[in-house]
Amino acid sequence: MASTVWKGHLTFGLVSMPVRLVRAARPERVKLRQLYRPRVPLEPREEEPPGWQPLETRSQPGAAVAAPEQVAANRPASTERPAAEPPAAAPVRRVFQSTDEGTPLSGHDLVKGYEYDKGQFVLVDEQELRSLVPQTSTEIQVVEFVRFQEIDPVYLETSYYVIPDENAEKAYALLLTAMRDSGYAAIGQLTMHRRDHVLIVRPGKRGLIAHTMFYPEEVRSTEEFRTDTSLVMPKELELAKTLIAALAQPFDPSRFKNAFRERLEALIQTRVDAQQTTRVETQPQPGPAQVIDIMDALRRSLSQAQRVSEETERKPASAETKRPKSTPASPKRKRS
Repeated sequence: MASTVWKGHLTFGLVSMPVRLVRAARPERVKLRQLYRPRVPLEPREEEPPGWQPLETRSQPGAAVAAPEQVAANRPASTERPAAEPPAAAPVRRVFQSTDEGTPLSGHDLVKGYEYDKGQFVLVDEQELRSLVPQTSTEIQVVEFVRFQEIDPVYLETSYYVIPDENAEKAYALLLTAMRDSGYAAIGQLTMHRRDHVLIVRPGKRGLIAHTMFYPEEVRSTEEFRTDTSLVMPKELELAKTLIAALAQPFDPSRFKNAFRERLEALIQTRVDAQQTTRVETQPQPGPAQVIDIMDALRRSLSQAQRVSEETERKPASAETKRPKSTPASPKRKRS
């Protein structure tokens, strides 16, 4: 059953009836959810041998080791600044967080998945999605012509003006005149905005107008909203037709205004005139991530590892400072 988007009354004259609105058509897309892959935790490091200290905390030969109290006393005193007043407003940005720990996630941690069953997902890699997305086409391929009156308006999705480019006025005028005189509209195929579209091109007052079309599976069946017209009495029908004729007028879209937009714009202009504005310090958007040269990074990492190995070999090996070699493949022995 279709979900209700609005519920109220439909009135014309003194006649009122309760009705509800449901979507007659909507684009159908495969719903992919944003998921994240928890990072594999690093293996715990083996216990360090007694007497071993990190390199940054080792003392130089012949130098006295400072006590922790002395190290703390030699630290410079922190200069605390008075807290600044918070701004009246500041920009925000969306941050993805994990549901279990609430930690921020980067784009590398996210993956898309389709829930085909309760709690069961099919993961789709970003590269796989890119390979499936259709490429934007460079032409509208007309496949047939139909009578525009035969098209139910429920199939019309988004409207566009078709404007000729340079040196196309004659061909454009020829197609417009031929379609207008014959009463036909063109059905074409177009790929744009990462989606395949069926396009209906029809003649307008001064040019061609195109409409993207809903696919048949995106339009709800009219059988679901079937009405029993046998309930209408002849006298009631005549009175209803008379009332419709009394309210009939030529269509003029300029008579209808977006009242909410007009009230909001008036409120904003009133605040601007009264100088009731707030300055927001916008932060610059982060630039594109730096592309890392993998070969260069590997060469520099290898050179650094070799330099550390040479320095370790030049130092006298002793039982207190020599670290045991790790053997990750073999299990740890339990201490007795």
